Parts: sequence; structure tokens; C-alpha cells
Amino acid sequence: MGRGVQQIVSPQGDVLVVMPLAHFERLSAAAGTFMFPDARDADIVPPEVRVAIEGGESPLAAWRRYREISQSALARESGVSRFTIMRIEAAGAGAGNRQSRKLLAAALDIPASAI
Repeated sequence: MGRGVQQIVSPQGDVLVVMPLAHFERLSAAAGTFMFPDARDADIVPPEVRVAIEGGESPLAAWRRYREISQSALARESGVSRFTIMRIEAAGAGAGNRQSRKLLAAALDIPASAI
């Protein structure tokens, strides 16, 4: 088990896992469920972004390219360093801290959960 992850066995014998929210978000994003938690959210994702993400591009990079904004311009607009943007794009969905994702999402006019 990863750091901070606990297992609990229910009275019925089910093994449950408790983990930090950030860890869950990274796992969910990697599984593809974080991006589209329900049908309403899937409706807001343009096909170009969806295809790019399904093809292996990070959600941040897919949205940034869709919005036609460079990493440098996004850094200026969001207040997040270009290095952090590069790191999040390289790491993939759910990467970066929550505050950085919120700032980037606001600059791209998308929900933070999309990153």
C-alpha cells in the first residue's frame, strides 16, 4: 500500500481503502473517471480535447492547446510558473497541487476537476 493508505475490512468481509484525497484524485484521473464523473460534465468537453486526452496527452496540455494559449501566456494569465505548467503537463491528470490546478482552470475557463 502507498503512503497514507489504509485498509479496513467491513463486517461483510469487503476490503475498503482510505487514502488522502490528492492520491484518490490522481488515481481517478489516471483511470479516466475523474475527467467525466457524470454525463453533464462530458457534455462540456470538446471532442478535440477528449481525443487528445484519450490519445495520451495530459488534460492540461489538451485544454491549453484547445484554447490556443502558450505555456508562457498561461503562466502570465494564471500566476502559475511556466515550470509548474510544464511539470503538470508531463505528469498528467491530477498532477500539481490543488491551488495550481484551480488557478490554471480559472485561466482556461474550465472546471478544476478537468485538469
